[in-house]
Amino acid sequence: MKTVIDLLGPIVLLVVFGAALQRGGFFRAGTVPGLNRLCYWVALPALILASLTRGGPGAGAGWGSWGGRQLLVMGGVTLLVAGLGWLTAAALRLRWQDRGTFAQACFRGNLAFVGLPILMKAPGVDAAGLMLLLAPMMVLYNLLAVAVLVASRHGLGWSAVRPLAGEWLRNPIIWASAVGGLAYMRGWVLPGALGETVGLLGRMAVPLALVTVGAVLAALPTGAWRGASWAAVAGKVVLSPLLGWGLAAWLGIGGAERLVLLVGLACPTAVASYTMAEQMGGDAAMAAQTVVLSTIVSAGVLAGILAWA
Repeated sequence: MKTVIDLLGPIVLLVVFGAALQRGGFFRAGTVPGLNRLCYWVALPALILASLTRGGPGAGAGWGSWGGRQLLVMGGVTLLVAGLGWLTAAALRLRWQDRGTFAQACFRGNLAFVGLPILMKAPGVDAAGLMLLLAPMMVLYNLLAVAVLVASRHGLGWSAVRPLAGEWLRNPIIWASAVGGLAYMRGWVLPGALGETVGLLGRMAVPLALVTVGAVLAALPTGAWRGASWAAVAGKVVLSPLLGWGLAAWLGIGGAERLVLLVGLACPTAVASYTMAEQMGGDAAMAAQTVVLSTIVSAGVLAGILAWA
């Protein structure tokens, strides 16, 4: 239990601290969005790049024990839950234009700002290997999120090609992962002052991100609570890790590898899902509710996973 508290305690406290600052009026108008942009465009890519350019194995090193099977499980569960989320939205008789919001809430986990801080402190987890696993998952989340939200407005077809391509080309995480992954494979390191600068920028990512997540959660509109939001939470923080546990057992994945999978799949719905739903014509209120509820529920689920693992 002490280990669980040590891992989750600082994360929860930083989120609560950010929410308290927001409720107390500390942040001026535009401050939190600016901090979020700083995290997304600068700090998080720097963290990924710094972690992958520390003189990795080199010589064309592959995924090793941290790669193929884990990516197969996480990617497979994500695709499966996304499809089930779309079908569940239909079964719940949600409006067509809201089905993408529901499906996104079911699969898009907060790997960057919840999963990553936990796993960076977990024993036996290799930081560079972790980045090589989480980076493709973040790419998959972004591409799938655009796809389901576009489909809920225009259907799947040629109209989805341009948004998907644009998201891919604009995403700083993709670029940092590509450059850092190549450096890791070749064993390259950033020289002197440049490497230290990137490292300093990366180290601010986690605490700054958690404070801004708390501020965003405190400011989200919720409105009337809906059963659909609870259904999406069940898909994200209950069904996803259960499916991951089953596939991990079937493939013989255990130890720190299994811990990474279960924590990654049990992360709450990403705060970015609210912003994207609002900007792309989805149900912003339902997205906000799912972020809040999944954050609360996932704390208990993640504590159980860490205690058990």
